[in-house]
Amino acid sequence: MLLKQNYDVVVIGAGPAGATLAYELGKKGIGVLVLEKEKLPRYKCCAGGVTSKAANLLDFDISAVAEDVICEVAFTFNLGNPFLGQHSEPLIYTVMRDVFDHFLMQRAQRLGAMLMDGKRVTQIQLGGDSVEISTADSTFRSRLVVGADGAYSIVARELSMNRGIEYITAIESEIVVAEDDLAKWKSRVRIDLGVIPGGYAWVFPKRGQLSIGAGCRASRARHLNRNYQKFLNSLSIGNYTIARSGSHLIPTCTEGRLVWQDRALLLGDAAGLTDPLTGEGIYNAIRSAQLAAPVIENYLTGAAGGLQDYQQIVDKKIITELRMARTLAKYFIRFPRLVFRILSKSDRVWRAERKVILGETDYAAVNEEVGGLKGILGQLLRL
Repeated sequence: MLLKQNYDVVVIGAGPAGATLAYELGKKGIGVLVLEKEKLPRYKCCAGGVTSKAANLLDFDISAVAEDVICEVAFTFNLGNPFLGQHSEPLIYTVMRDVFDHFLMQRAQRLGAMLMDGKRVTQIQLGGDSVEISTADSTFRSRLVVGADGAYSIVARELSMNRGIEYITAIESEIVVAEDDLAKWKSRVRIDLGVIPGGYAWVFPKRGQLSIGAGCRASRARHLNRNYQKFLNSLSIGNYTIARSGSHLIPTCTEGRLVWQDRALLLGDAAGLTDPLTGEGIYNAIRSAQLAAPVIENYLTGAAGGLQDYQQIVDKKIITELRMARTLAKYFIRFPRLVFRILSKSDRVWRAERKVILGETDYAAVNEEVGGLKGILGQLLRL
């Protein structure tokens, strides 16, 4: 077995979180090794929606890898007539995750990050002054390890950091349709709130296909596949071919989530930082990486503070917001019909949602704007 040493940081996972951290540390001149179990570029089952607020976190343009630019969201309840939420500027950029993730990783490599793909980590051991990360044929030593390896994070599992997580179950297909059918979805996303009990279904357009999927809380996923098929059949898209299809778990954290331990940090999905209301995880994947970078720099240079600062920052800037999203998600899950009625009859609600997508406000501000639970109940009673 080959022993490799002298890496400042080893990042496990080359998705948006891992690639962004490698990029941010590269800008600071910090050496990073990224271990990725698959060969890049690799397919990732994902709707592939990068919100404008997520894109705006990056200091480079992603338009080169955008499949479509979304300016309209069509909301329906149980396959009924849509409410169209529109905006003059981009709300969402759709991407194929194999292309997008590889694009981010290449940015990091330009700044000196080293990528070893096709390297599945099998063991992680914390020592007194270092961490040893083992694969089938190599062992790597680092001053710290960062888990950016998604819902099934080996870092979280090996270090017993995988508590405080609930899961959303999602299924999705990449569906090739006729050009005329594809053109109907140009710049428009579809979200149905009623056909999936405890969740929602979606259509995200890409250049040559539609990403069509559905998700709900894992505890309510018994009939997810059947209801997904119902949604797919309702779309009237004519002849189509399923190019790829898959299912996956989306982790969302609960109270007391541990994202730091000793010489290890967790980012993005590995930390359970997915939005429990929308199921969107790219924004917090990028943001958690950007929050971790200065903490890691301070740790490596011996400046004030330690890696525990990352836990405090994430608790303050991300977990608090996810707590509010979880509260709002309860309304969507329990009262999808009424939520749709509010949305379709009150432009104020769409304006608030649009601001969240654009990054102009957050869930806490939205909750305050509508008056919390009393305000929501008041709107329901006025319908």
